[in-house]
Amino acid sequence: MRSRLNYRLAAFSLIELSVVLVIVGVLMGAIFKGQDLLDIAKVRSVVHDFQHIKVAIHNYQDTYGALPGNDPNAEMRFGSGVAKGRGNGLIESTESTSVWVHLHKAGDWESTTPPTSKFGGNYDIVSSVDESMPGNWIRLSKDNGQALLTPKQVQKLMSKIDEGQAASDSSQGLLRAKEGQGLSAGQCVNGSNLNLEIKNSTCVVYMKL
Repeated sequence: MRSRLNYRLAAFSLIELSVVLVIVGVLMGAIFKGQDLLDIAKVRSVVHDFQHIKVAIHNYQDTYGALPGNDPNAEMRFGSGVAKGRGNGLIESTESTSVWVHLHKAGDWESTTPPTSKFGGNYDIVSSVDESMPGNWIRLSKDNGQALLTPKQVQKLMSKIDEGQAASDSSQGLLRAKEGQGLSAGQCVNGSNLNLEIKNSTCVVYMKL
């Protein structure tokens, strides 16, 4: 009769399991921290983009006495095929694409197409967003005003651009935030505060020209 063989099953000890859990925790923390650092770098890039666009537009206005896109003499300045604007001081939706053409023709911008950001999406110029936001604004969004940023990313931007109460109040300051196209109220902004409980991309941001 064959003797029974005793098998000893290999298993992790509690100490080994604890070490594994600690390593997993450290790795997860590094991943989340890395994402935060990446967002900070992107935020700095967007701040630079806003400043660059504002300088280019103001330089054009100082030189020609009109806003790019809205310039009624653009065709005369730059030749046939360049659309002229209404000259009323508001860059309307039909003039937004002409902004970059006018700037490029004037030597103030590298391309005739809307610039993109490190977060993706693109910048365009809009006017009279609502009663609380008259005048002209630089908008950062996906196509047609769809949401691009999370509320937390917007908060980081506001902290870099505005000071005091305006750095946390989306209804004040140079930078404003609103829900992306098609999203219900409260998905990005709750009252005048950013809804930081929302982790998805629900926001579009606007920079005052």
